[in-house]
Amino acid sequence: MENLPHENINSTRVMGVDLGQARIGIALSDLSGILASPFTTISHKDGSEAAITAIVQIVETEQVAEIVVGIPNSLSKANSLAGDSAKTFLSLLAERTSAKVLGFDERFTTVLATKKLRDTGHDSRSMKSKIDAMAATEILQNYLDTRGA
Repeated sequence: MENLPHENINSTRVMGVDLGQARIGIALSDLSGILASPFTTISHKDGSEAAITAIVQIVETEQVAEIVVGIPNSLSKANSLAGDSAKTFLSLLAERTSAKVLGFDERFTTVLATKKLRDTGHDSRSMKSKIDAMAATEILQNYLDTRGA
C-alpha cells in the first residue's frame, strides 16, 4: 500500500456558529477542512460577552483558524432583526480573536438539521439540546463544500 502525501493537509480547523434564541451551536471541521461535526452548544442567556469568551476559548484550544457565523437572510434579501443581530455578533467576535471571521447564509439550516434529527429517531425534547449544534454543522458543511475544500 502506498503512503499518501500529507503536505496538503491543514493543521487547523474551521468553526461553524449558529446563533439560536437561547443557545449558540458550535461545529468544527476535521483538520483537513472537509468534514463538519457538531461540537457543543453555548448558552447566551448571560449575553454576548460570555458567549464570545467561550467561543474564543474553543478557538484557542481546538486550533481554529477560521470562524463561519450563520447569517439569517430572508429569501427576499431584506434585512431582518435576526440578521442584524448576527452581524453585530460577528463584528464583536472578530474583535476578540485572531481567527478569520466571516458570515455565511444560513437559510434552511435549522429546518434541515431538524429533519436529520427526526430521521434518526430524536423526539422534540431531545432535539432541543442538539438542534443548534446540528444547524452549525449544516452551516459549516455548506461553507466547506462551497469553498472547494
